[in-house]
Parts: sequence; C-alpha cells; structure tokens
Amino acid sequence: MRLWFLLVLFGLLLGGCAPAVRADPGEVVYDVSATLPSASAQVLFAGHPVVVRLAQTVAAYYALEARPLPGYGRWVQRQGAGSTAVYVSQRVDAQGRVEAAVEMRWTFAVRPDGYGSVRLETLASETIDVASVEGPAFGWLDRNFRRVASGR
Repeated sequence: MRLWFLLVLFGLLLGGCAPAVRADPGEVVYDVSATLPSASAQVLFAGHPVVVRLAQTVAAYYALEARPLPGYGRWVQRQGAGSTAVYVSQRVDAQGRVEAAVEMRWTFAVRPDGYGSVRLETLASETIDVASVEGPAFGWLDRNFRRVASGR
C-alpha cells in the first residue's frame, strides 16, 4: 500500500513538472534556444535573439530553397515593420505589368515561456494552392528548430 502511494505521488510530481505547451490559433511554437549564439552586443542591439534567429532562418529559406509558383517570379523581401518580414512573388505579363501576386507575411515573437512564436499570413490576388507555398517554408523551420506546438 505504501509503495502504491509513493508511485502515485511520483507520477503526479512528474506530470506537474512538464506542463503542455499550447499554441494559439494560427501560431506555431518553436524551441530556438539550442541554436542561439552566446549573447553579444550586436545580437542584442538587433532585437531579441529568438526573434532574430527565426527571421534569419526564414530569410535563408527564401534565399536558398524557396521556389515560386509556376509562372511567378522569385521571392523578394519587402519592407516589414517591427518583427514582421514580408516576401512577395509576382507574375508579370510581357509588358512587365503585374498580373498576380502572392505575399507571405511572417510575424515573429517571443512567448512568456521563452519559446519562439511564428505566425504566417499568405495573401494572393488569385486562387493558389496555399499549402504548396506554406508547407515547404514551415518544413524549413522544422528542420532548423524543434516544433513544440502548433495551432495551424
């Protein structure tokens, strides 16, 4: 009886030590801590290291791996505000006029628990297969960081 009581108590203690991380709707949560460089004045000046690392990784994805939709041009970074990064791909006609565009707005944040938060909003001027542009991008993040929770 005493052994059973100790086992139950031990189980409760272990269960209470690791609370489940939950993501808000539309949010993907990553553990970025293992990839952070040691704190330096330059990194701290640029912003929170978790946000900087997430933004750098997304920038690397667009520079090295992102493929535009058929008929669209390469992805180009546009001016974002604060911790938001914007990437745009356009389809142009023979005269150079924009016929259609896809815009991916990434928002990065640090949660109170220290994990990195990523939100992605994809806007398109015509119907597209959103999964074909969002899936590979999140796959890149998944290869670089440990996904802790997802609300997507």
